[in-house]
Amino acid sequence: MATRLHPDCTLAFPPHPAWVHAAREAVRTLLTATRRPDLTDTAVSLTSEAVTNAINACQAKACRAPITLSAEWADPQHLRVFVHDGAAGLPIRRRLASLEDESGRGLMLIEHESDAWGVCTHGPGPGKATWFVLSGREPDRTRRPAKSPVGCLECKEAIAARRAADAEGDQEKITDAIVAVRSHFRDAHILPAWSQ
Repeated sequence: MATRLHPDCTLAFPPHPAWVHAAREAVRTLLTATRRPDLTDTAVSLTSEAVTNAINACQAKACRAPITLSAEWADPQHLRVFVHDGAAGLPIRRRLASLEDESGRGLMLIEHESDAWGVCTHGPGPGKATWFVLSGREPDRTRRPAKSPVGCLECKEAIAARRAADAEGDQEKITDAIVAVRSHFRDAHILPAWSQ
């Protein structure tokens, strides 16, 4: 069995603030294992923001479903982090936060420090995933942002096809629908940000 040069990691945990530290350390350990210290400070900071937002959303909506952190290598240069929670609704991205505000800067920080980012509502249930991509190079602040999956008609059609396949119970159609959703998301929302 061949060992992957760049391993991935996944961590599921209850929506409690005590788990923010464990999520940060999981990402730090992954980057140490893959010898990418150039990404560590930014990845750990953005992970902390995304996990904190997910925990806050769960606590506000009394959601007890576990939060899932996935850190994976899209390729040897690009680290992709997903933080999924089961709370309904999308995170609020404030344009401005005053010095007195205790919150409201998380998504602004993720947007500013990552190469690409977004919020994905794919999957069963009312939850969502906040994701970001880091490459270690200085992000191009002049590029257009990646196309947002929120309100994307193609996303809605792919999700509707997935739900229809789930309702039919045909495993082959379900697999095809899952692949179609993921392929569209990658091609329409993640890769365009890297090529700009």
